Amino acid sequence: MLSIRNLTHVYPGGTRALDYVRLDIPAGMFGLLGPNGAGKSTLMRCVAALQTPSSGSIDFDGRDGLTSFRAQGLI
Repeated sequence: MLSIRNLTHVYPGGTRALDYVRLDIPAGMFGLLGPNGAGKSTLMRCVAALQTPSSGSIDFDGRDGLTSFRAQGLI
């Protein structure tokens, strides 16, 4: 299960792309839909460890994904 808790990302200049996002996504296939500028790409970059969120947590099956990514030098 992917658990996202209070994920926030603020870009330089103050643009807030994510504002305390909370999601629990069980195994399976899911889509991410929303209008342009909704933060979909920012969320996916954070989940894929391509971008460090300003705050919050991302857990994969109970393991802290952000800590694991930092330990591996991915973010």
